Amino acid sequence: MVRVEWDAELAVLRASLAACVRGTGGSVVIRGPVGVGKTELLRSLVREAAVAGGAHVGATGSQAEQTNPMGAMTQIFAGLDLRGEEAARAQRLLEAGALTSMLQDSDDESRAQVDVAVLHGLTGIILAAAQRAPLLIGVDDAHFVDADSLECLRYLVRRIDHAPVLVVLNDNTTVRPARPMIWAELLSQPHRQLIRLNMLSPVGVAAVLRAEAVDLRDNTPASLYEATGGSPLLLMALVEELRAAQVRRQAGHPETSLPASGHVFGQAVLNCLMRSDPSLLPVVRAVAALDEAVPVAFLAELLDWTTSATEWAVKAATEAGLIADGHLRHRRSRDVVLELMEPRERVALHARLAGLLDRAGAAPVRVARHWVAARRPTPPGSVPVLLKAAEQALAQDDSGLALDCLRLATRVKAEPCSRVGIDALLVRAKWRLDPVFAEHHVDRLLDAFRSGQLPSEDALRLVAPLEWYGRPAEAEAVLTRVEASAGSGSPGGPSVPLYNARMALAYWYPGVVEPVKEPPAASSARSVTAAEPKSLAAGIVHTVYTSGYTDTVVADAKALLHSCRLEDHTLYPIMIALETLLFADCLDAAASWCDRLLDEARRRSAPAWRAVLYGLRAMVSYRQGDLAAAERCARTCLRQILPRGLGILIGIPLSVLIMTATRAGENEQALSHLNMAVPDAMFQTTVGLHYRRARGHYYLACGRHEAAMEDFEACGDLMRRWGSDLPGLVPWRTDLAAARLAGGLSAGTLAADQTARLGTQNARTRGITLRVLAASSELRSRPPILREAVDLLQASGDRLELAETLAALSHAQHALGEYSHAQVIGRRAEQFTGQMMVALPGQRQGPPSETGPADVSPGEVSPADDPAIVDLSDAERRVASLAAQGCTNREISRKLFVTVSTVEQHLTRVYRKLRINSRSDLPTSLLSCAGTPP
Repeated sequence: MVRVEWDAELAVLRASLAACVRGTGGSVVIRGPVGVGKTELLRSLVREAAVAGGAHVGATGSQAEQTNPMGAMTQIFAGLDLRGEEAARAQRLLEAGALTSMLQDSDDESRAQVDVAVLHGLTGIILAAAQRAPLLIGVDDAHFVDADSLECLRYLVRRIDHAPVLVVLNDNTTVRPARPMIWAELLSQPHRQLIRLNMLSPVGVAAVLRAEAVDLRDNTPASLYEATGGSPLLLMALVEELRAAQVRRQAGHPETSLPASGHVFGQAVLNCLMRSDPSLLPVVRAVAALDEAVPVAFLAELLDWTTSATEWAVKAATEAGLIADGHLRHRRSRDVVLELMEPRERVALHARLAGLLDRAGAAPVRVARHWVAARRPTPPGSVPVLLKAAEQALAQDDSGLALDCLRLATRVKAEPCSRVGIDALLVRAKWRLDPVFAEHHVDRLLDAFRSGQLPSEDALRLVAPLEWYGRPAEAEAVLTRVEASAGSGSPGGPSVPLYNARMALAYWYPGVVEPVKEPPAASSARSVTAAEPKSLAAGIVHTVYTSGYTDTVVADAKALLHSCRLEDHTLYPIMIALETLLFADCLDAAASWCDRLLDEARRRSAPAWRAVLYGLRAMVSYRQGDLAAAERCARTCLRQILPRGLGILIGIPLSVLIMTATRAGENEQALSHLNMAVPDAMFQTTVGLHYRRARGHYYLACGRHEAAMEDFEACGDLMRRWGSDLPGLVPWRTDLAAARLAGGLSAGTLAADQTARLGTQNARTRGITLRVLAASSELRSRPPILREAVDLLQASGDRLELAETLAALSHAQHALGEYSHAQVIGRRAEQFTGQMMVALPGQRQGPPSETGPADVSPGEVSPADDPAIVDLSDAERRVASLAAQGCTNREISRKLFVTVSTVEQHLTRVYRKLRINSRSDLPTSLLSCAGTPP
């Protein structure tokens, strides 16, 4: 490692060495925590002594050899250039000193451990050797040197004032001095120097990293300082691992950032601990097991130490760069320390921690973590603590800890009411991971409700999982019993929670439960912003059933999404709000909210939430005409949890996969999705409508017109019976009209009837309806209807439906002899189709169009060769080019960084200059301007 921030220390050592060379002896004590660089500093001085013509002898202390008398002095004399009788005399003196020490009481510091004659003789030999050449005596890890050698060094230091001898002792501050009186006298001698070596500062860490020229990737000098506390030993271990990661990346291996479990760093941590005071290891173990900051008094109680001893050990571990603010600085440090413990030691430590925390009144989740780690039966009366801990763990999105707490609780003998509480929390915890594993707990709660052990308010929470599992009759039975026990026949009507639960059941199973016609007064009186999410969702359902997808219900859906966080009890309300935006054709808003919520679900480790949101995102992408994204999201949905765990919602990703495969012409793949098992109860739900519709389109693509019409008619029959005949939900009339036209039958007034039922928000559905209406109209009436459909679909953002509508318009214009316009529109339709289909893996491009694409010429017209657009300014050309690609005004404004008003003004001038009436008539040569920079 390069030497940084050592200038002052090196200056002191050089001055002492220069004085030694001139004949004035002295001593230097270099003090600092383990790993700070004391050894490297001593080595630097040794190199400079050799250059100055001096000799060097040294010794290294060892914790294992600390009890060997005269061990360090033996190392020193082994390095001296002694010959003949002088060497033999030194050996006799060393042996005599060791023997004397073994016969003395080694714990009595008040008495000399080494005979004076031995001290005098050894010192004389060293001074004589120094007359031949200036002598540097360097002792590394002097804190581990045996007491007899320290006594000899103290004797020597007193007698080198006028001798060319320099004694340098490296002392580790993370080790308690074994002989404090000897160290005190060493530091009180004349010509002595004390160097305090500190850890690197943040600036020093940055300087080392610059000099090492290591690729930090996602790390920063500040983050590496935080991980090491400026310890050169730990820092260079991380540098070595980062450099190894850099080599792996250059060799084509996966990228690696800061190694979370690096072997080199782990060995450096062990090195720190093994070279420090033995008391550091128990303290660091306790801190690692706690994994949270606690007072020193708590650690002292845990270790059964005095407070002062604990404070010293904590301070030493902090100095060593291992601990900061009561935590280990690096996760790998925690792993290494805990791995050193025997399993029995770890179990005992966690059990003791749990007991202390429990007695101290710590938060239940803190206590439970250690009960779980101890893997022992918990004490009697621990169930309430474990249940509270499980709730806190779920609130912290730690489903694993919640399940561990609940498993422990099941092993404790408890009252029936506690068993009910355990099952209720197990449903919540397992539901987030995969609902399939929670169903048997739901069954136990149902049994508890029937036997009177589960209160009615808690029983209402069973309705949602029963809906999910496809058990609507049982859900209805729960509602009926709760309603009876609450006396809902009173003038006040049903309670708000009961009303919310009934409306949710009516939303998913409209054929099983009729929605309540009038909400409770307490529910309707509250404002949208103040209402609870389930009440908001119930209000949305009520409005949809009474008025359809109106501006008001869209505003309520957005308000719900703004007002609540994704939680277990808000998942259904959020789904209802997202589907409301989806079926009202507010696709941009639905996509934005899905993406935002998916990010949250990913952060919070909730696979079931992710599955639901990916399924809805797939539906949104499909309705936006992005088949590749729709297929990707649907497949991702099925990978989050087991397909059976999706319950009735399995129909959402499957319907999308069937539709995308069908529109891509991959009928065999669509059939494989249709062959997947689905619950029978799904066909009683609105989800079943989407599945039937997808199956109908598969039949239509296969030429099985009667089967297709049967499915579309079934959708219509169910929707009329349920009172939810809303085209935004499922446009079954246009589907049926298309099937009838494809089968050579009359579509009648199906499309016109659907137009009359559309809500104010359904621009996309209206555009699709107009296209089908045009197909059943006279030829000369089709272009104006289709142009209106084009404008609506452009505004909605569904480019695939837009492509089919443009193809229909091109075909109509071609049939009417408007060949030039037909060519332009046909090429635009072809381009959109290619954009939407090209990303589907392993599938041919181009969906089967209802009316078939118009015949267009493959030639492209260059903008420079088209006299029609020569008069357009650069700004007008850029706007017109994006409009020709099908971008909405808002999309154009975002791409070009201008206002929507500016886009509208440019388009008005473009229409005037080109003598056209709408963007449907824009020339195809503008498509080649797409890459023109703004």
